[in-house]
Amino acid sequence: MFDFINLPKNSLLEISAAVIIVNMLFTFIIALVVAWTYQKTHRGVSYSKSFPVAMIMMSVLASVSMMILGNNVVRALGVLGIFSLIRFRTILKDPKDMAYLFFALAMGMAVGTNNYVIAAIGTPVISLMLIFLEKYEFWSTAKNGFVLVLVTDKSYNFKIGEGIISKQTASYKFLQAKTQPEGEQEYYFSLLFKEGTDLGEFVQQMRTSQGMKAVELISGKDAAEY
Repeated sequence: MFDFINLPKNSLLEISAAVIIVNMLFTFIIALVVAWTYQKTHRGVSYSKSFPVAMIMMSVLASVSMMILGNNVVRALGVLGIFSLIRFRTILKDPKDMAYLFFALAMGMAVGTNNYVIAAIGTPVISLMLIFLEKYEFWSTAKNGFVLVLVTDKSYNFKIGEGIISKQTASYKFLQAKTQPEGEQEYYFSLLFKEGTDLGEFVQQMRTSQGMKAVELISGKDAAEY
């Protein structure tokens, strides 16, 4: 019986077609787990369904590339020259997306170099780490953060409204004010609420203020943080 675990790390000529197919299929399964983890941990509205597909393709291609290279330096330089011709025009807005892409590439490289144990253990362990970090939102400063938009008429007293905000929040910051052609005023605030604050009651208090026409509270949980 052929030993897939302790394969000789030689040239591609010594790798059978069965091993190549097994490596590609194993990489595909590994990449599916990575893509599923990315989908489960993604936050925000900038999700692209083509990105998980790209991760899967890159992972399989990395595995194939490592099988092509083997220990041959000439092949490595040739593949490097080919990849230098590729221009990636898509900009990754979230640094976490780049980490996921590297995750997929690393696992594909592990399979392509016959390090099956590293890929089999690394994929679920790293995936669980990522899910854990996303679930408990480590290092996030926007758990209780919101953006408040107020639309008022000329009779609105800014000081009174600011007093209500200061009582209900741990901290707040006035961001911007706009005047519409009809004479309406728009005020924008960044809010960090105290623990246990009743958001419904807060919105109701703002709505009952004199001169208030509309109140909009936008969650900052999925906003980008730098």
